Amino acid sequence: MAMMDNAEFLISHIRNSYITSDDTGMCETIIESEENEKQQGEKRPISWHAPSGQLDSSFSDSGFEHSDSELSHSYDIFPDMDYGAHRRRSNTAQRLERMKKEKRNQVKVKHITWKELPVEFNATDKAHLFEKVEVPAAPSSGQETRKKKSALTDQLENFSSSSENPFMEYAKFDGRAHMAGVKKIEIFLTMAPPRDRPYPMTVAVVSTAKVHDLVGLICWQYTSEGREPKLFNNVDCYGLHIAEDDGEVDMDFPSLDSKEPASKFGFGKLALVEKAPPLRSPSSASLVVTITIPNRGFSKIPIEHLDIPLKDLLEKVLKKRKIKLRPGMSYNLEKLSEPGIALDLDSLLSNVNTLELCLVRQHSSRGDTEAVATYDTSTVALSSHQYKSFIVEMVNKLRTNSEVQLGISGEKVEIDPVARKGAGRIFRQKAITYDAESIAACEKLGEKSTGKCLFRMTYSTGHEYKHQDFEAETEMAEEIIEKLNNILELRMSTVRKEYLASKKRHLKKRGETFR
Repeated sequence: MAMMDNAEFLISHIRNSYITSDDTGMCETIIESEENEKQQGEKRPISWHAPSGQLDSSFSDSGFEHSDSELSHSYDIFPDMDYGAHRRRSNTAQRLERMKKEKRNQVKVKHITWKELPVEFNATDKAHLFEKVEVPAAPSSGQETRKKKSALTDQLENFSSSSENPFMEYAKFDGRAHMAGVKKIEIFLTMAPPRDRPYPMTVAVVSTAKVHDLVGLICWQYTSEGREPKLFNNVDCYGLHIAEDDGEVDMDFPSLDSKEPASKFGFGKLALVEKAPPLRSPSSASLVVTITIPNRGFSKIPIEHLDIPLKDLLEKVLKKRKIKLRPGMSYNLEKLSEPGIALDLDSLLSNVNTLELCLVRQHSSRGDTEAVATYDTSTVALSSHQYKSFIVEMVNKLRTNSEVQLGISGEKVEIDPVARKGAGRIFRQKAITYDAESIAACEKLGEKSTGKCLFRMTYSTGHEYKHQDFEAETEMAEEIIEKLNNILELRMSTVRKEYLASKKRHLKKRGETFR
């Protein structure tokens, strides 16, 4: 307790406590500078009243000699000491981490204990392990040696005989072998089975590819990996849509423009979607039966399979050509290559071994012009479907009429402008093509005193009906109207049927008679 009464000892103890507990070293610097100013050049022994029999006052309780000028210094602080945020990990923590790593590595190691067999087998018992193999004798000179094929040879032969990838031309856009200028996109395949749809296919495309090329690359990689179902051989049947992370396709936005660069869009996930999936499979879409009608052209009947009775084909062609059956009248089907031999209508098309048939009225021949006398329309010439062009004037509302070439065939109607000298570029007529399936009607509007006739062609845009008016000589206009109406009657498309039905309802409301 005598040391606790010594002021010098207490000051020294407090000073040393501050210095040793301060990690920054600032306390030591301040205390040392203050002591040097107060006691510069002075040395005084530490005098503390110790009872007799104790140690000399020049020694501290720790056994070290002290003086008031000899200030206690703390340990030097080094960067590798265990202070602050960079505290060194203890040996126990390092050891535990090392044990965890060794335990993870041990999982990959399989230990097999070697056990000695209790019973030893003799040479006779081991004979079944080393059975003798008879080597075939060398063939004689008269026999031909048969060379064995290696597994690689078989694979090469099978690969060469297999069908080639129809999208091979898009393989050059594959960026998996490139080091730079490559973008990886995850593609969800909507045509895949439900169990495979949540898992996208990763495609690496070069930066120079367009969206159309990217679609081709996806189809190429899809086919190369042997995925099912098989794709259609036309890249235009597919489009790329924006997809969510779970593969859900956002159909509110249109598909990516096929002419734009693929690098323009920053989407990391897209979906391959069929634009217009066919109603039939690719194999069945090529099955089309051609039925020739003497003196009236032919009709093509698409079928899904060959196991269809001939009587069903007969009903299809009679319905398509609007042939009405009178009492006691019937029709037969013949092979186009075998005239005069009627086929059994109860047999299947697969037993006929041909897709070209001929419709003939019973008790008549192919040369008989009355074979289809019950056709419910006006006389249709065989040349109705043949292409023919006419020079007419197309009527324009806001400017003068323009001279065009009107080309009509069984498949389409083409409007091509006729170049004239001095014609301005601003009001030059553009070329237009209408599919025959989209044309609804062709009607005569009236005749002019100049000997010309106005006629109108009505067509469907998919949402509404529009029309285009023309002007030509009366004789030429009547020929165009007759030719175009014959084609429409023979085809009887959906647009044509809907137009006639709507016109009939409109005239019925007005109290007029529909013809």
